[in-house]
Amino acid sequence: MPVFLEDLVDPFYEPVGNHFRNLFVRGQFHWIHISYTQQNIQLWRPVALDVSGTSAAAFEIVPPGPDVFRRRTPLHTPKLETNEEFLVTRAKVRPVILMSPSTPVRQAQAIPGGGRVHRPLAIVIPVFSLADRFTGNTKYDSDFIERMRLLEFPEFIYLPPHAGVLPVPSYARVGEAQAVYEAHLEPRNLKLRDEALKILQGQLRFLVSQTYAGPFAAYREQLLHQEAG
Repeated sequence: MPVFLEDLVDPFYEPVGNHFRNLFVRGQFHWIHISYTQQNIQLWRPVALDVSGTSAAAFEIVPPGPDVFRRRTPLHTPKLETNEEFLVTRAKVRPVILMSPSTPVRQAQAIPGGGRVHRPLAIVIPVFSLADRFTGNTKYDSDFIERMRLLEFPEFIYLPPHAGVLPVPSYARVGEAQAVYEAHLEPRNLKLRDEALKILQGQLRFLVSQTYAGPFAAYREQLLHQEAG
């Protein structure tokens, strides 16, 4: 029987502590709405304008045309510049792993009417279930899941189930790391243990810079070359 990541890093999680609701620590689990990643763009375009052509009372979903992000007339209500579009998307509340809390940029001085320097954004990695929480049926091929548990795919990390946060086996999609407003995060009293967090940080570093080192590389090599050992 092969040894998997969760066998080497056990326990995989630990509690944040009694004050978890007021803490934003790296590796902590939160809940937040995450938009679905969609390949095809759909626009929410106005179809009922007032006489000025700048106020809309009705909209419809349309595919992008030749004037996408290059509309002739801005909207005043709701506000929309000519180089902006209302995009049609869906979102779902799901677990995420906090990778970088918001850090105020105190050294930079904003100017009147200029750009906003500090945005209270945190970087998170969304988490997806590998099985249906009600039926227990897996959503993916068993071979793919086993290979994920061996750290074969740098863009995925297997997450064993944990009562209260991850009711079924899940995985984090490292390549879908994104910025979210910290105020929307709903903290949970659970975080990755230090070793698991270092592996995840190593995966993110690898995807960004192709740097293959540290705990991610060490665990991955050990898992993928068990027979040779």
